[in-house]
Amino acid sequence: MVKKTNRRVIPLSLTLATAVFFTGASSLFAANDQVTRIPDRMKAGTIIEFDKDNKMKIIVEGEPLAKKRAIIKKALSPEEQKQLEEEEKMVQKIREEAKDLPVYNIENPEPQPGMRVIYDGEGYIKEIMYPQDVSTYAYNPLPRGTRKPPGTYTYGNNNNTITITGTTSGSVLGEGRFTNFTDTIGENDNTLKKGDCATKGDIDNPKFGTKLASRNLENDVFAYVYKRDNGALPDAVLDIWKTGVELYGLTWSSTLSFKGRYYYEFSSQ
Repeated sequence: MVKKTNRRVIPLSLTLATAVFFTGASSLFAANDQVTRIPDRMKAGTIIEFDKDNKMKIIVEGEPLAKKRAIIKKALSPEEQKQLEEEEKMVQKIREEAKDLPVYNIENPEPQPGMRVIYDGEGYIKEIMYPQDVSTYAYNPLPRGTRKPPGTYTYGNNNNTITITGTTSGSVLGEGRFTNFTDTIGENDNTLKKGDCATKGDIDNPKFGTKLASRNLENDVFAYVYKRDNGALPDAVLDIWKTGVELYGLTWSSTLSFKGRYYYEFSSQ
């Protein structure tokens, strides 16, 4: 469900559910609960399912959430500081251009019998699966080289925001959670490698190979990455391929995520 408003609001802590089909860290939610919404967070690795009475069942219990390790922030060189200042000007320009555009708050669908929800290593929603006969919320990426109409799109439990200005030409600014993935093949049957990334394809699906300027906002490390895949990203704005996190001054682990932003300009040419 998408709620539209013409004024800027605080992003909802809900996300458009993404789906694949299957045939068959919150203590506030327990097995057999009659819940009216999908929990935004559970223990790491939890899997839940809603039964025929729409009661929540815990299929996999999950593990306690680990404390997130602090990221060391180093002083920027004069050149890096200048780059950051120029980047901030670009970010502010995009925000200014978008201030009068609609804001779309993208929510989870309501729980329904047969729905299964998988949580990632940090306890956030990783995937929502539906019975085979339900396809309303299935992940449906936009045609490659396109994006949603101009506006600000908010979703997820991490204040994820994708801002789009312009139609035939303009800018995209994604701000929120960066995650990582380990797939081997990308959207063009390409072998994924360090420096590749995936965008949230049902909001922003730029051309294959688009160069994205990006920054780890926790340590101010800048990196260029290249869009060579797309995905549902229910609670992230960008998915970095495995060892690509090293470009941001980090060491890879399967549960690694960090606060970041990316931006690029596009045109019909």
